[in-house]
Amino acid sequence: MTTPSHLLRHWKQIERRLRRARRVALFTDFDGTLVPIRRHPSDVWLSNASRLLLERLARRGVLVGVISGRPLDDIGRRVGVPGIWYVGAHGFSLRGPANRVYERLNLKEKKKIARARQLLVRRLAGLSGIALEDKQAMVGVHYRQASASVRDSAWSVVEQVMRQVGGLHLLAGKKVWELFPRRPNQKWMALQSILRQESHARARKGWEMFYLGDDTTDELVFEELRGWSVAVGKRRRTAARYFLNSPAEVSKFLRRLAEVV
Repeated sequence: MTTPSHLLRHWKQIERRLRRARRVALFTDFDGTLVPIRRHPSDVWLSNASRLLLERLARRGVLVGVISGRPLDDIGRRVGVPGIWYVGAHGFSLRGPANRVYERLNLKEKKKIARARQLLVRRLAGLSGIALEDKQAMVGVHYRQASASVRDSAWSVVEQVMRQVGGLHLLAGKKVWELFPRRPNQKWMALQSILRQESHARARKGWEMFYLGDDTTDELVFEELRGWSVAVGKRRRTAARYFLNSPAEVSKFLRRLAEVV
């Protein structure tokens, strides 16, 4: 873990490197990064200003990708920018600029997560404040609106289901437990897949790459990324080298980026 530095304090250095770069890549999380986290996830949409900035960057040749824990179709609808990469379910599903979809689950894994989803639906029924989210390649149990006692009951159910199904991996996010059919390092694997399709490894020399995120799964990317790793939100222990305080500062960064590339 590092003590990150505020990204915008390094803007002159960033600007110099951008002007020399062969190409620029921007990968960003959605909830808590591009947009504030809301009590109800269905209330969250990308602002028109941020949408126009991402469109402008993509038109100018920046490789843009939005990587989210949301289902692929949902994140695509809420961002609404054509010609960019979308990554859903923390990296288990991808859609490219030409709208081709890539799924990264095999049949056995799909059956395993479907079984877990079926058990959770039945056993969590009636628990007030608990919401189950079907994320295709994974399943999320949200407890943001639950009381402490209900949360404890829901956690017992999650533990039971994990033991019964077997081979599942759990990630504790922001007021949510997410069950994966394999280890949740898929955001990094998805990013690598995108880069392989966009260019050969040798051709990526001279790139400037940014990755912005606020979630636990983003830490796995920060650990691997050779580039501008940016943690968004309250200061915390992180593997990111830089930070921005809020989605509002992310918007400020996007405006500056669009002025340079």
